[in-house]
Amino acid sequence: MKPFYAICFVISSLQVSAASPVEQALELCRAEQNSLRRLTCYDAINTDINPSTSTSAVVISKPAVQEAIAVEDVTTAEASVESKFGLEHKVIDDEVADKLSVTVSSVSYSPRKELIVTFDNGQRWRQIGTEHYSIAVGEQHYVKRGVLNSFLLGNNNNNRSIKVKRDK
Repeated sequence: MKPFYAICFVISSLQVSAASPVEQALELCRAEQNSLRRLTCYDAINTDINPSTSTSAVVISKPAVQEAIAVEDVTTAEASVESKFGLEHKVIDDEVADKLSVTVSSVSYSPRKELIVTFDNGQRWRQIGTEHYSIAVGEQHYVKRGVLNSFLLGNNNNNRSIKVKRDK
């Protein structure tokens, strides 16, 4: 951090010709090894060109230096945010069941030959895909949660299951 303040001091104290301060400030920023400090140094260089005199001056404001300090504090806060990224919807809710056992009340097919099953509790589930799945009215089946918010329809009598989505 001390080299950064030294660079800011040198840049602010430059009192040379019109084009030289900008070039010298850029050279000092290029020499910085730390990428965050180098970026802050480039951000701190503010060239104000006056069209009537066609001279430029290098201005480093105090908010730019304070912003550089604040950026380091923000990066530690972002690390905790990044560690939680993608887990927002992974909150485990104990009230939600992983498996629902139901009895089939009706079976029908869509025009695309997808299975549509209505259960005794009033829920209607539609097959995703067109694989064959043997099911009859009155049979006991289950709907269980799969990965990535998918659901599987199956029964305990065989090893088969199909992906389904809920219609109603």
